[in-house]
Amino acid sequence: MISLSTTVSTSADLLSTEIDGEVVMMDMEAGRYLYLDRIGSVIWSELGQPQTVADLCRSLADRYAAPIEEIERDVLDLLEQMRRNDLIRLHD
Repeated sequence: MISLSTTVSTSADLLSTEIDGEVVMMDMEAGRYLYLDRIGSVIWSELGQPQTVADLCRSLADRYAAPIEEIERDVLDLLEQMRRNDLIRLHD
């Protein structure tokens, strides 16, 4: 399970590109396309370098006017979805 102290980064196994501020990815191994909306795309970009979920949430809180608790909840939910789809790497 992902927590605020988990260090995460994007999976190197995906091809991705940005189109109009949104990320489209191709999972060559599974033969599927994946899409991230604007907020998901910002998170994807932030995860280009490994960082803790807490640091990611603080960065997003600096950028957007939303309560940190809401950001943390939403980010943890999205990262769990990304983990289930092998879009991110978890680091020890």
